[in-house]
Order: sequence, then structure tokens, then C-alpha cells
Amino acid sequence: MTALDKFIRLEAVGWWFEAGRQEAREVIVSFGDATLQISSLKDLPLTHWSLLATKRIGTRGEAVIYSADPEQHEVLEIEDPDMIRAISAVSAMLAGPNPAPKWRRWVKRGLALGLVAGALWAAPPLIYKAVTMLTPPARMAVLSDDMATALQAQYGPRCQGWVGARALQAYAENLLPEARLELLVFTELPTPALALPNAVALSDAALKSATPDSLAALVLSRWAMGQNRKPLQAYAHSLGPLGALRSLLSGRFPRGAMPATLPPDGADYLSARNQLQAHGLSAFELQKQARADGIGLPLGPVDADSRSFDFENFAALQNICAE
Repeated sequence: MTALDKFIRLEAVGWWFEAGRQEAREVIVSFGDATLQISSLKDLPLTHWSLLATKRIGTRGEAVIYSADPEQHEVLEIEDPDMIRAISAVSAMLAGPNPAPKWRRWVKRGLALGLVAGALWAAPPLIYKAVTMLTPPARMAVLSDDMATALQAQYGPRCQGWVGARALQAYAENLLPEARLELLVFTELPTPALALPNAVALSDAALKSATPDSLAALVLSRWAMGQNRKPLQAYAHSLGPLGALRSLLSGRFPRGAMPATLPPDGADYLSARNQLQAHGLSAFELQKQARADGIGLPLGPVDADSRSFDFENFAALQNICAE
């Protein structure tokens, strides 16, 4: 039994401090496949951290504070002693034994890097999967911002009318109260919606022809793609094996990244459906969109009191590009 097998079912309550939010959020922390999974108290996934990247950065009383990226855009505070010991044990297991003398370490690293690079070069799918799984949340946020900048360069500035922008933010917060969702609207975007790693881009035409409920289905299906790391996976493929390997080793992506135009798959639609039903919302509009994509979406248990998603200031949101 490995250390990970021993702690695989361990869960604890923690406090998650996310970049851009003033207050911490109470979350459930559990072990995944070499990751820490962070979920809302309603068991909705928020993010996951690589245990290899998770570092202890400080303490507060009996609590230990962790982060998974050098910039500390997100931090996690845990008081549970069993979870603290588990993170320490599994991190030590993943990190390996105590380091050898410096010269020996460099020789071993050079040989290992050569072997890994050769193996990955011979098997590009492994490179793409490694980039997709090992990119930390902070790098995902940087890539998402870069993609938004590339969209502006190609399709003009995003619509940011003051009244419409406030309505757009309120719509996103009502739709996804447990997770931060950034919505971007472009007048000339040629497709109704694009999934970015940490955002969803919408066309003005799709916005104007939507209802609050149909827009919720469109947004959540693309949000689920970001949660499932589909935009990052597609971008890794666009770099080719050598470019993806270089990004994996350096931890950085080339500038000017464009998001791929990808339709959601069955897993994305199921994630979106679960999000709607967790808040007592109807998934019928989502099922209609899935059917248009050639996907049969089972609705699962339907609450008799489920309702369509509504937003009272939707007219202001639709006029965001007209201000």
C-alpha cells in the first residue's frame, strides 16, 4: 500500500483564498490521483492542485497554509491534523528520497531529463497529457488572459458598457455562486461561445438571441469544458510535441494563444447538468443544446420544483455592446 492509497479517502474542511476575491471560502479538501481536489460544501468541484506542486508556505495558529504556484494566486488553509500529515507524507513520497550530492544530482537530472525527453518525443500524447494535467491554476489564469487578449486583437475590443458589464457580472455570480466565472462579450466573434481555460467568450449575436435560460445552458457547457481542461488540452496540441514539451519544462506558454473552437462533449454536458440540478434549475434547455450537438443527455433525477434560470436585468446585459 502506498502513501496515496492510505489517504485516498481522506477529506477535511479547509479555507480557500482565490485570486480576485476578498474573502476566503469554506471548502472540502480530498485526495485525488496525485492531486488535492477542492470542492464546495455542496460537493461541486472548484479546482484541483498537483500534490507535487503543493508547498507549505506558512502557518496560522494550528493551521497550515499551502499554495500550488509561486505567485500564490490561490492559497489553502487547513487545520485538520490528519490532512496535514497526509499532505506531508504524500508530498514526500512524490518528491522522492533525500537529495544526493550536488554533482551527482546534476548528472542524474541530465540523464533523466534526456531519457524523459526522448520518451516523450517518441510519444506525443504523453506530452499533451502531461501539460494538461500538470499546469497549475496560476498558469491557467495567465493563459486565459492571454487568449482574451488574442481575441481582442482579432475581433476587436470586448464589450464593456458600464451598465451591461455590471449586469454580466451579476448574471455570472447568480449562475455560478460557488465558483468565479468571467464572461467576455465580443461584437465580431464568429461563433456563439468559446471556452477559455478560466473564462467563457460570447458573441454579441448569441447574446441578443438568447433567453436567460438558454444562455445559462450555453455558458455552463463551455464553463464545464474549462473545468475539464479541454481548452488547455487543445492548445497543447496546437503547439506540437516540441513546443508542448518546452512549455512543460519551462512552465510558460508562448504569447498570442488563440482558443480553439471546440464543441462540448458528453462529459462536459454532464458536468453542466449537475451544476444546474444542484441549484434546483431545469436542464431541459441544456438537453436541447446537447441534442443539437448530436449528444443524448440523460437528465437524471428531475426535481418536480425545478425551474428555468431567470435574470431580471437581462435586457441590460443584452445591450452591453450597444452602450
